[in-house]
Amino acid sequence: MSLQNDFGLDQNGDLDIENGDLTYVLSDQQHIQDTIIACPLWWKQYPADGVCISNYRGSSGKIQQLMGAIKKQLQADGYSCANAVITTSPGGTLNINPNATRS
Repeated sequence: MSLQNDFGLDQNGDLDIENGDLTYVLSDQQHIQDTIIACPLWWKQYPADGVCISNYRGSSGKIQQLMGAIKKQLQADGYSCANAVITTSPGGTLNINPNATRS
């Protein structure tokens, strides 16, 4: 599958503007992040899309369920997911590496 491009986003999720113009960047990483954050029904045209990471915050013992949801959603979007890794820092922050590549 070909590489996907889209308008770039800054750290706040706003459109990135450089030298008075919108940036155009590879968008796979942003798409993966958006899919993990989004909840079902957020997008009218894709009502089943989204992992809804906020549902897993503060829960214990749900890492396997979260990994399954991430893999399922990303595979539906055309990615291959091999050996997703989710770790929790001592402060409670989830670190997610889905190891997803476009098939």
